[in-house]
Amino acid sequence: MELKDISKDIETTYRLGENERVAFLMENRDGEIIFELTGTNAVARIFALYDGTEDDRFTPRIIQRHFAPDTVSTLTVRARLDGSSSLRFRGLVEIDRGATRSDARQDIRALLLSPEASASAMPELEIDTNDVSCSHAASIAPPDAEQLAYLATRGLSKAQATRLLTDGFFHDTLADMRRLADNVQHV
Repeated sequence: MELKDISKDIETTYRLGENERVAFLMENRDGEIIFELTGTNAVARIFALYDGTEDDRFTPRIIQRHFAPDTVSTLTVRARLDGSSSLRFRGLVEIDRGATRSDARQDIRALLLSPEASASAMPELEIDTNDVSCSHAASIAPPDAEQLAYLATRGLSKAQATRLLTDGFFHDTLADMRRLADNVQHV
C-alpha cells in the first residue's frame, strides 16, 4: 500500500485504478476532497486529523465514490478542538450501480476541550446497488468527566489528565497509520 500525505496538496480529486491501494493522510485540510475508486479491487484508507486552537474553523467535505466492484474505502476523522475552534464535517459515500461488493465506512470523532469549541458531523450514504457494506458513525463530546476524576485520584492535575485522554483519543488512529507505514511505500 502506498502512503500519501495530501495535507498541503491543491489537488482535490484522487482516483484509484484497478488493484491500486493508497493510504491518504490529511492534517487540518479543509474544503472538498473527492476519492474515486474507478478500478476493481481499489482500496483507499483516508485519515483526516484536525487540531483546532483559538478560533480555527474547519469545514471539510469528503466524498468517497465507488465506481467499480470489490472496492474499499475507509475514512477516519479525528478532531481535537480547543478555544473557540470548530469542525463542520460533511461526508458522502456514493456507491454506483456497477460497484457491487464495495465496502465503504466513515468514522468521525471530535473531542471538545473547551465550552466554546464546537463540532457537527453530517455523514451521508447514496447507494445505487445491492450487495454492498456501508456504515457511518459520529461522536462529539468533551473529555469524559469520570475518566478525568479517576486520573485525578491517581495524582494527575486536570491539565495532565486532559492531555493523557487527548493523546489516547488519537492513539488508535495513529497506531493504524503506523501499521500501514510499516508496510507501505512513502510518497
